[in-house]
Amino acid sequence: MSDSAISERLHLGFLWRICLVAAMGGLLFGYDWVVIGGAKPFYEPYFGIADSPFKQGLAMSTALIGCLMGAAM
Repeated sequence: MSDSAISERLHLGFLWRICLVAAMGGLLFGYDWVVIGGAKPFYEPYFGIADSPFKQGLAMSTALIGCLMGAAM
């Protein structure tokens, strides 16, 4: 194998790794949404936010912001 063929093969392997990491990020983000959405019917009546779409959206987004901050730490 020539140097250019080896270099091209290494770049292709690196590209696959980057794509897999990006796909896993999307998968975990979707999983977070499902878990938070599954808990939603239980915390809405407790916090009294069942009648306000704004408060429901705020609760969902706050949970995801907390996940982001926890991952950054």
